[in-house]
Amino acid sequence: MSLITIIGRGHSATRAMSNTLAASGVYMGEPLNKSWDLIPALDMYDACRIFSKYVDWTPGASPAADSFDGHSFNWSWQRAYDSEIPEAFTRRIKSFLHTVLESKAEHKGWKIPETTLCFPWIYRLFPDAKYIFWIRNPRDCVIGGHVTDDLCKFGIPYDNIFSDRGRRAVSWLYQYKLVQSAPRPKNWIEVRMEDFVLKQEETLSRLEEFLGFPLARIPVKPEAVGRYIEDEKDDTTDPNYFPVFEEAMREYGYEVPATYKTALLNISSPVNYDTAKIPEYTLPELLEMNDGTAVKSPGQWPARRKEILDVLSTQEYGKLPEGKADVTAELIEGGSAFNDKAVREQVKLTFSFNPGDGVKSHSINLLIYRPAAAVGKVPAFLGLNFHGNHTVAADECILINDYCKALRVNRLATPENKGRGTYEGSWCPELLIDNGFALVTANYEEISPDYHCCFHKGVHTLFQNDDWTQLQPDDWATIGAWAWGLSRIMDYLMTADWIATDKVSVIGHSRLGKTALWAAANDTRFAIAYSIQSGCGGASLAKHFYGENINAITRNFRHWFCQNFNQYANNEQAMPFDQHFLLASIAPRPLYVSSATKDHWADQKGEFLALRAADKVYNLLGKKGLDTDDMPTDEHTVGAYNGYHIKEGPHSVTLVDWENYIAFARRHFGL
Repeated sequence: MSLITIIGRGHSATRAMSNTLAASGVYMGEPLNKSWDLIPALDMYDACRIFSKYVDWTPGASPAADSFDGHSFNWSWQRAYDSEIPEAFTRRIKSFLHTVLESKAEHKGWKIPETTLCFPWIYRLFPDAKYIFWIRNPRDCVIGGHVTDDLCKFGIPYDNIFSDRGRRAVSWLYQYKLVQSAPRPKNWIEVRMEDFVLKQEETLSRLEEFLGFPLARIPVKPEAVGRYIEDEKDDTTDPNYFPVFEEAMREYGYEVPATYKTALLNISSPVNYDTAKIPEYTLPELLEMNDGTAVKSPGQWPARRKEILDVLSTQEYGKLPEGKADVTAELIEGGSAFNDKAVREQVKLTFSFNPGDGVKSHSINLLIYRPAAAVGKVPAFLGLNFHGNHTVAADECILINDYCKALRVNRLATPENKGRGTYEGSWCPELLIDNGFALVTANYEEISPDYHCCFHKGVHTLFQNDDWTQLQPDDWATIGAWAWGLSRIMDYLMTADWIATDKVSVIGHSRLGKTALWAAANDTRFAIAYSIQSGCGGASLAKHFYGENINAITRNFRHWFCQNFNQYANNEQAMPFDQHFLLASIAPRPLYVSSATKDHWADQKGEFLALRAADKVYNLLGKKGLDTDDMPTDEHTVGAYNGYHIKEGPHSVTLVDWENYIAFARRHFGL
């Protein structure tokens, strides 16, 4: 009795081999689809996702040969090789293969391309099986689509690629490198699809010798070979060759092109920068319950606010996890800064939670500057930084932790201290100290990495038991994780004896502006929320359809939002909510939104209009909001409880921004 399987990337024509085996009397399980894949495949998919938990990815560390389009790819499967195979993986594989494993047929097997994604554990489970490694010219592979095109669906991290064929190339590279990394099973044969088609007799003879029984001859289609030749001439398609293919193409005898097309087509929906093309739209009503009841009094607002948070949770950002994580703190370093005007503290925060199979923990590193001469408790700004704590100030004592050094966005975080203080102008810590405020910050990617399929890393793992395989459509994504992390930092600050816990503002720029808003919406301990050029998915109205749109943001950064948000790509007018819901949910606490004149991507007008739309809730609650329909033309703040300014310049944070933020906080804190 022999067990046979076929591995190889999807859209490699592996069906030809599966069809041949079935026609030769090999039992291939049941049921089978038209590609001769064993189905249903959900257990196999989940097994792949379990395997992916043991895959490590180091962004930015690949050799040039494994890079393209400005991206790098460097995976390691060492943990998978060193670890025991989890019972959850074995259980799912046996469930998927139950018809094959239970069969008494002399020869039996299965084919599904996803087997390749967990091949190192498959051959450990079935060491005596016969493995047919099916190879096809990658230029032909990327022409057609397959479910494995986007590795993120299987929990495998990789740098963001904006084109479909680019993602297919990454998937091809990943599977090639994975197979190359694995020890060869004792029963192993490699077969090129092109040889199977163009040299059928010769190839089948090799296979018969390998398998030990005769094989049927099925019809083959020579036109399936070399489809890339005509595709290369087609100026309406994306490239079919990527430099990462070269090593494998030479290894398997494929011709490496001297020249090839490289231009990527515009694969996103059009971005509108013409105000005349902004569609007519009607914003969903803030002061109307889901059942149509009008909200006319402050007493009705809490119930309406809950409805608003529910729709934002299930349709945009994802539901935050239930259960309270424990937060412990360890002072790692302390000292003085800014000519002794500030006390510096560096604190390691550890979050712990038991999802049902043991306590899991995750740590981040806080940097705190607080006024040294303060009498009494001090107010604070809390915000996440992009590039590492050491970039916030030119302070030689700021630690560069090992995690930060490895992050894609933190290539400046080197042992030579390059990048130290690079973004001091974006944080203005000494200005804050001079005005009596503390600054509390941490690197956002320490909470959750900012790349596709980051959900096996960071704080998400606290809530995943061993059987967890993937997010549900309304589960929290990375914006939710970063917001959750801000609340856990706030948990720690509530225990500090130097801080005025009722005067903590949460602030963020760009994607972290979206994060600050969502944190403030869910955590009323934040006294003021500041959104800096947060744009689409932040302070800007989606229905205004100017600058970045939902199709662009969910295609390029789909890990930021829950999966349900994808349904509104190119479908903004169908949304039962918009970003004025998010802003209004913060009422009656003060809220500040700022834009930049050259940051059209973030839709400055859409941000202003969303803030203005939130006025009706502030007014209901007895607070004066923005109270103007005219966008300001200078860099000064307008509004009362809703503050707004637009500064001259691009997408950035500068001194004039901080001067306005500090003045707004001083006014509302009575300082």
